Amino acid sequence: PKPSSAASDVYKRQILHQVARTVEELGRVKGSLSGRVAIGLPPSMARAMTLTLTREFRRRLPYATLSITEGLSHSMQENLQNGRLDIALLYNPQALPELEIKPLMQDTLFLVAPVSEGLAAGPLRLAEVARMPLVIPARPNAIRMLVETQMAAIGQRPAIALEIDGVSTILDLVADGAGMAILPQYAVASHPGEFSMHGIVEPELLSLVAVATSARRTHTLTQQTVFKLCLLYTSDAADEGLGGD
Repeated sequence: PKPSSAASDVYKRQILHQVARTVEELGRVKGSLSGRVAIGLPPSMARAMTLTLTREFRRRLPYATLSITEGLSHSMQENLQNGRLDIALLYNPQALPELEIKPLMQDTLFLVAPVSEGLAAGPLRLAEVARMPLVIPARPNAIRMLVETQMAAIGQRPAIALEIDGVSTILDLVADGAGMAILPQYAVASHPGEFSMHGIVEPELLSLVAVATSARRTHTLTQQTVFKLCLLYTSDAADEGLGGD
C-alpha cells in the first residue's frame, strides 16, 4: 500500500537527519561542529532566551545553523515526534514514549497589571483573580489550561476579556488597560516599571517547564551542545526574571 503523506514526511526527515549527521562528521574531521539544530520555545521563554541563546550559539558553533520557532507546547510535541524540531522547551508536557523529557523547574505564574490600575501590593487569592478581566491565550495554551483547571477546582472560572496568543501583544493590551494577564515573571522582565506583579495563592499557579527531545533519533554532537545551552539559559532566564522584582 502507498504510504500516507504524514508517514512519507517522517521518512524524509529521518533521511535528512542521517544526512545532517554525515555533514557533522565531516565537519568534525575539519575540527569544528556543524549541521542544523531546530529548537522550539514557548513565547514567554523566547522573549527571555532568544538573544542570549543565539549569541552563545554563534560563539560556540560558528559553522552550525540554528532555527528557533515559537509555538504552543502541544504543537511543539507533535513537531518533535515528526522530526520538524530537535529540541523543545515545553510547559506541562504530556508523557509520551516517543519523547525524552527532562524537567527543569517549576514556573510560578503571577497576575500582571498595569501600574495605573493601582492594585495594592501583595498576593491575591485565585478566587479574587477569577473576578478580574483577563487577557489570556486561547486554548490549548498551557497557561490557559492551567488557569482554567485550577479555577475549576475552587468552583470558579476565568473572566476572559480577550484571547490573544502573543505575549508581546498581551502586554501591550494590559498596558493599555484592556485587562490583566497571568504570566511567569521573566516574561515581563524587559518592561521595568510598566507593570505590577502579584503572586497568586490559594492555590499557587505552578507550571512545569521541561526540555524534550525525540527518543527515536540519535542526537548529533551539535544537538547535544545546544541541548546543554538550553539547560543553562532556561535557568538564567528564570533567575533574571525573579531578580527583576
